[in-house]
Order: sequence, then C-alpha cells, then structure tokens
Amino acid sequence: MKNKLSKSTIIISAIVVLLLGIIVSSVGLNKAYKIKYEEFDSVDKKMFEQLSSIYKYFNENGDKLWSDEYKLNEKPLILIRTNKDKGIMRKYAYAINVDGIENSIFSKKMTMPKSLNLPSIYRVSKFDTSMISTWMPSNFGTVNIDGQNIFYFKYSPKMMENPDLYFDFSSFLLHESFHTYNQKDWTYDKNDGEYIENYPVNKENYALIGLEFKLLDKCMETNNKEEIKSYLKQWIAVRAYRYEEWPQLKAETNTEAIEGTARYIEYKYSDLTGGKLRVLANKEKPYYVTFSHAFNCIADGIAESPSYLERPMKYETGSALGLMMDKIDINWKQDIEDSKDKDGETQYEILKKYFNISDKDITEDKVYVIKKENNYNELLIKGQKIFDLSSDKN
Repeated sequence: MKNKLSKSTIIISAIVVLLLGIIVSSVGLNKAYKIKYEEFDSVDKKMFEQLSSIYKYFNENGDKLWSDEYKLNEKPLILIRTNKDKGIMRKYAYAINVDGIENSIFSKKMTMPKSLNLPSIYRVSKFDTSMISTWMPSNFGTVNIDGQNIFYFKYSPKMMENPDLYFDFSSFLLHESFHTYNQKDWTYDKNDGEYIENYPVNKENYALIGLEFKLLDKCMETNNKEEIKSYLKQWIAVRAYRYEEWPQLKAETNTEAIEGTARYIEYKYSDLTGGKLRVLANKEKPYYVTFSHAFNCIADGIAESPSYLERPMKYETGSALGLMMDKIDINWKQDIEDSKDKDGETQYEILKKYFNISDKDITEDKVYVIKKENNYNELLIKGQKIFDLSSDKN
C-alpha cells in the first residue's frame, strides 16, 4: 500500500511540477518574446492598425459615429487572439485601458509605434486566471476584473484576411462593443421587448412590408431633403397602418432601436473611412442591394427564408432610418437613448413625432393612394409567394 501510495504521490507531484513549469515558462515568454510591434505577425499588425483607425475616429469625430459622450477609445477592452471563429484555444490577449493590468505578473507592456497613437498595450498570458471565463466558445462577452465589467473580443486570422460580410474586425468590434457599453442601460429588449407573439404570416403583411421597402429605397436613392421627408412620411403611414392591423408587430421597432443603431455605427464608420460596407451590403459591385431586390429574392425563393423579414431585416431598416434622419438633420440620437430612468423613443416613434402624425391621421384613403403609386397589386403577388414559402416551411 505504501509503495502504491508513493507512486501515486510521485505521479501527482510530477504533474503539478510539469504544469507549474508550463505556466512559469509561458509567463516568462510573454515577458520577453516578441514584445515589439515590429516583431508581431501580420494578423496582429493588421488588427492594431485597424484599432488605431477606430480610436482615431472616436477621438476626432465621435459625434459623426454616435456622440461626443460615447468614446470607445476610452473604454476598457480585451482583445483575444484565437485560431478560428469562437475559438476556445487562445494564444494570448491584449489589454487596453484596463486599470491595474500593469501590475499583473501575467502582463507585459508592448512597444508600439507612436504613429498608431494607441493607449498603452499590455499583452496578457493565457494563464491569467482572471480571464478564465473568456475560454468559452464565443466571439465576445464581458469579464469582471477587479470590479470592472470589461468587454472582450476574439479575433482570428480569417477576420483580418478574408472576413465574411459584417464580420471583419472593425465592423464586428464596433457593433458588439456598442451593445455592451453604450446600450448597457437600454431597456428596449428587456422583458421580451423584441418578441412578437403570433407573427402575422399572410400575404397582406408581406405586401405592406414590400411597400415599406419601396419607400425606403426611394429615400436611399436621393439626397433631396424634401423628397426624403415626403417618402419617410409615407413610410410612417404604411408602418402605422400595419400596426393598426397587427398591434403585436410594434415590438419590431425595439429590434430596430437595439440592432439598427449598432449596425448604424458600422455603416457610419465605413463611410468615414472610405469603406464599402453599406445598408444591405454585398461583396460584389455595387456592394449593396436594395430593399426591394432583397424582398423579391425572398419571394422567389433564391435568398433568405421568409423568417428573415421578421427580425434580421430590422438591423437594416433600423440603420437605414438612422441614416435618413441624418440626411434631413433630425437630432434623433439623444431621443433614442434609453434607460430605466428615461424612456427612449424608437426610430419609428421619433419620425412619427417629427411629422406630427397621430393614429387618427392614418386612413384607408391615404394608404390607398400610397399603394396605387407603388404598384401594390404586384406586391400582393409577391406577398402570396412569400406566404406560400412560409407555409411550406411549416
């Protein structure tokens, strides 16, 4: 028994010594290996170049992205290098604006070029126990370090070299960090605020969505402020008419508020930096499709399923409404800001108030005129096709 116990003790001790050796060597390597930007691989260099650009625009043009009050460049951030999407196996992490990180045995300050104009960058060993929760198979989240609720974000070679639409480093980081930091007190999605019970799967609802899309396309295609106002006023009438028919649909405006504004940040940044990302982005020229084209493709069964119209499309309609309000100089961002102490207003509510439209102003006759001007009978045919596709799915 003693011999067996001794062997077990030896084995356990050897494993402990081996693990300690791995941890110590990892900490030592983190302190000494490739601590200068010039020694980083191409993925990390590209990442920091893009981060530098993001920080520059938040510092100099924060109001053009969102507001002067929201400064991502001043928020704590942890960037985790992985090998693939939602990677569990991580190489290391970089900590930025994290209080006290400079005192950690697991961290080392990196030598960065002054031209990048970044805050102090600390590389953190993968064995830092305060970041154990970041090993989960996710691309982003929050981790609590010394009382700080810090946003973490994982990046991989694909994100830097051949990203999918909306999942390039800059766009993805901007979107998710906006949710975490600027929207932390927003309540639009609380208590199932985005949930639509008994979604109306019928040709009339789909046709009216198609009508909304036609009006949004007209807004997007012109820079004439009076024309944009005219089309938006018609859009409000159609949207309000849909809500009179199916009141439960109003929950979709909460998705437009939450997801539409986060997507809006992506589009604004792309525009400021000369990028190609825009509403309903596409990888091929002209790098976008219209709302009506997307609607027709869904009806023809050659694109997304009909359920795409229920929630995912609200990322695009919400962001488009924000961009249109910018065009006609509506100061809408303060109104949409939401918290437990201040009820925010959705894009729909802001526009309805701006045009001073009440529910009693929405009449069959007014909507009929809008329908007639936009070939509504054709939209009804498309709506029937979408209904048929939905029925087949069920």
